[in-house]
Amino acid sequence: MKTRVLICFIVLSAGRGYAQDGTPLSAKGIGEFSTPGSSWSAGMGNSGIAFIRNGFLSGINPATWTGLDNVQFTALYSFSGVSSKDNVVGQSSYYANGNFGGGIFALPIDRNLGFTLAGGFTPLTSYNFTINSPFDSTSDIPSYVYKSSGSGGLGEGFVGVSFCPFHFISLGGMFQYAFGRIEDTRTLSFNNSSYTNTYSDYSAYMQGAGGTFGIVLDSLDKIGGNDFLKGLSVGGYYKLPYNLSGTFVLENLYGDTLYSPFSQGGNGYIPPEYGVGVSNSFNDYVTGMLDVRFQPFSKYHDTYTPAGSFKDALFIGGGVEIRQGKGFGSIYDKRILRAGIYYQKTQFIDSTKSGQNKQLDELFLTAGIEVPMSFSSTVSLSAQYGLRGLSSDFLLREQIFRLYFSITLGEGWFVRPEGD
Repeated sequence: MKTRVLICFIVLSAGRGYAQDGTPLSAKGIGEFSTPGSSWSAGMGNSGIAFIRNGFLSGINPATWTGLDNVQFTALYSFSGVSSKDNVVGQSSYYANGNFGGGIFALPIDRNLGFTLAGGFTPLTSYNFTINSPFDSTSDIPSYVYKSSGSGGLGEGFVGVSFCPFHFISLGGMFQYAFGRIEDTRTLSFNNSSYTNTYSDYSAYMQGAGGTFGIVLDSLDKIGGNDFLKGLSVGGYYKLPYNLSGTFVLENLYGDTLYSPFSQGGNGYIPPEYGVGVSNSFNDYVTGMLDVRFQPFSKYHDTYTPAGSFKDALFIGGGVEIRQGKGFGSIYDKRILRAGIYYQKTQFIDSTKSGQNKQLDELFLTAGIEVPMSFSSTVSLSAQYGLRGLSSDFLLREQIFRLYFSITLGEGWFVRPEGD
């Protein structure tokens, strides 16, 4: 039987393969990061940092909660289909997956002060892929297949508050806690009985605390009395970095003969994130918005991922919302249409045909519709379609379709009857 040192060398050197499930990019670090938002923002190019309106409940900027008039609960379901093509081996794959996209509960206490309590849970990262790497035999090693698959990710629970110290300023903050498990299983299968097949299971249990602070200057005409600025709002937020800690467990199985568990403490660092946005209500029916977000992922690191493994991420996106229907009559005559676009330089790096490493970028078109179920409850549906790896020189190119479905339930708590 050949030495296991040779087998370990083969596993570490496996660099040629193709994804069968999900995107292989999620195998880096602790997975692919999600944008905490809602079906509303998904239809408007993932924007909404400065958007304040009753019914718009988002986990990005807590300052936007001041616009809520009634108690609201929203739950999101998301579907994602990813078609990946590896131009190295000419293989392509399609992966589809549906998940609970989180839920948020908001409780307005004082509408005049914009004092609102909110809390919920949203996904933070997704770690989901399967990669096969077949290798031909050489003079020293027979043919074999190296397979790696990942599952899991981190979730983010939060609780926060918003308020208006002045009628034109909205402030908000929330405490966040990330936690979860990622698992990576690897197998090495030989077509020669003289070599021992191996199986390893790598799991990471991580957790850490963070927070986000936000501000919105709502309707800037209230500050200077300039009608030109009527309906214009500017907002921003800062998300604190995560210092993660946890346990990394590695279990190896060589055929049926040896089992060697190994466990050690680990840590990770998720860099801070910040963004600014503008929102403008052109009239009672049309609102447009634009957001810019930045996160220095080049500073990301964990126990097995050194700093510099990623690039700094930049997001630019915006959209428009069109409200249809009169302020009176049947509620079912009312609807909201949304459309948007966003461009992002992702944190991921990929090789090009020229042999250089280049930062992957992506471009998405978005659209959505919202219809009422009652005077305070709605159903929202949004779709996104885009490309990751816009240059034809990339060795990896992905087409991505996403679908978001959310239900918002509203109740008129703490509303005083007229005359009281």
